[in-house]
Amino acid sequence: MSASERDPRLDRLFALTDGVYAIALTLLAVELVLPAASEHLHEEALLRSILGFWPKILGFLTSFTIIGLFWHGNHRAFHYLRRFDGPLDWLMLLHLLCIAFIPFPTAIVGEHVSDPVALEFYFGTILVTGLETMGLWWYATSGHRLVDPGLHPWVIRRYHMTLLVGPVGFSIAFMVLIAVGIGRLINPLLLGYLVIVVYVLLGMSVGWEPRLEGDREQGAPAEDDASAKERRGEPHDSVRADD
Repeated sequence: MSASERDPRLDRLFALTDGVYAIALTLLAVELVLPAASEHLHEEALLRSILGFWPKILGFLTSFTIIGLFWHGNHRAFHYLRRFDGPLDWLMLLHLLCIAFIPFPTAIVGEHVSDPVALEFYFGTILVTGLETMGLWWYATSGHRLVDPGLHPWVIRRYHMTLLVGPVGFSIAFMVLIAVGIGRLINPLLLGYLVIVVYVLLGMSVGWEPRLEGDREQGAPAEDDASAKERRGEPHDSVRADD
């Protein structure tokens, strides 16, 4: 199998990943059930019951968007994977464990939307998931271990920075804000959802597609001929002239 061909074992790993993500997204909706006391309510009383249900709806929207962002990032990163090994298998299972766990803190924060412990637990879960994803991406790309040999280093750095600024930096910032009492001004979960929406809109405005090193990534620094030859291990023109 050449370096540019994809190991067929990756297809089964991708299928498992999509399945777990789909189940995690579906489980989020399981908690969206009105209390039994609302069964016989009508008109204004029913409207008040629905409006009072906003914490669970907010938790659902936030977690659905976060899981969707993780899936979107993994979907794009998987485009570059070419090889498979045992550690990748276990790192991916650990990642799926984190994703499948997210509905649990979502249910807790939906019941205790203003409780600092519930909020710290929720954002702590997102932080652990982000750190594990960074570890997974680092393992796959370190020395181009499992990714396409033609993958530009700039693309690798971009994914690292996206994870660092996104789920990791986002979660740490909100855990600090919760600790200092931001909840007295605005609900942290509501603020977090607003930040996520802005993050998604900014990401959509960039609109770049994955490319390999031969097609220079949009925004990546240009390489001169000498740098490109040095990266490929070819002699410089000056060296040839000396010969």
